[in-house]
Amino acid sequence: MKIKITLLFSLCICALGVPQGYGGGRQPQRAPAAPCRTEYTTIWDTQYTETETQECNTVYENKCQTVYRKNCVNVPRQDCTTVQERECSTEYKTECVNKFRTEYDAYTETECSTEYKEDCEYRWEGAGYEKVWAPIPGTCKSNPYDTCNEVPRQRERQVAVPVCSQVPEQRCVNVPRQACRTINEQQCTSLPQQLCNVVPRQQCEAVHKKLPTRVSKRVPKKVCDGQYGQAQSQGSGVISVRSGADSAINFAED
Repeated sequence: MKIKITLLFSLCICALGVPQGYGGGRQPQRAPAAPCRTEYTTIWDTQYTETETQECNTVYENKCQTVYRKNCVNVPRQDCTTVQERECSTEYKTECVNKFRTEYDAYTETECSTEYKEDCEYRWEGAGYEKVWAPIPGTCKSNPYDTCNEVPRQRERQVAVPVCSQVPEQRCVNVPRQACRTINEQQCTSLPQQLCNVVPRQQCEAVHKKLPTRVSKRVPKKVCDGQYGQAQSQGSGVISVRSGADSAINFAED
């Protein structure tokens, strides 16, 4: 693209020519035409190419599966049957006999007793607060006094009292009973078990890249010999303009 723009620019300059009065109002003298030739040079460019690749790595993962294992154990079991068993028990019955005992009945009797005491005549003797009743001599007599009290008494009597006792007696009956014995039975179950193995696996992912590629091509360039208006090519893509219709495009590579 850079080369195309340079060539187009050069052709436009050649067609228009150099304006009159250029260089202080005088028309420059035309240089004699120089011999020109066409040469080919190699130019380089970079092109990018998009790529998409699969990049894979080997990873290891633990892969498990469930398997079932038969597990058997002996389980005790009770085997029972009904049997008749004679069972005896002791019962008690009451037997009574009469026995006599002495009981006492309580009662009361009135008993009286006579006591004698003197009864006298009294008079005041003394003065003021010292006065007291004093018996008069020769006036006292001894009189009887009866005193009666209730006195407790007891009388005996024979009473028939039944005396009872518990007399043991055996009584037997047939009683059904469970007779059991222990037997072993085999019981089996399926137990789950995990079996794991480490297995390799390819883990891939898409990688999108742009890769640079250097490309070259041969292009023509016009080279003219001479001393007037000749551009000395220094560097890449330098344009040289000469008076008149003569133009040269020089390409130089570093």
